[in-house]
Amino acid sequence: MDLNYLYHRRGKSLLMAARASCERSRTAHLDLARGYVAQIAELRRARAEDAA
Repeated sequence: MDLNYLYHRRGKSLLMAARASCERSRTAHLDLARGYVAQIAELRRARAEDAA
């Protein structure tokens, strides 16, 4: 997976959360952003291990 894509999706999710009209939508978008953060961390960790 591409890190740029994950960072982009995280940013979009945070933007959508900020613009959400209700708490339920805001929570859903923030949950998505947290999921992208987890994927980013895992990919960076895997790449660091491969480089070592």
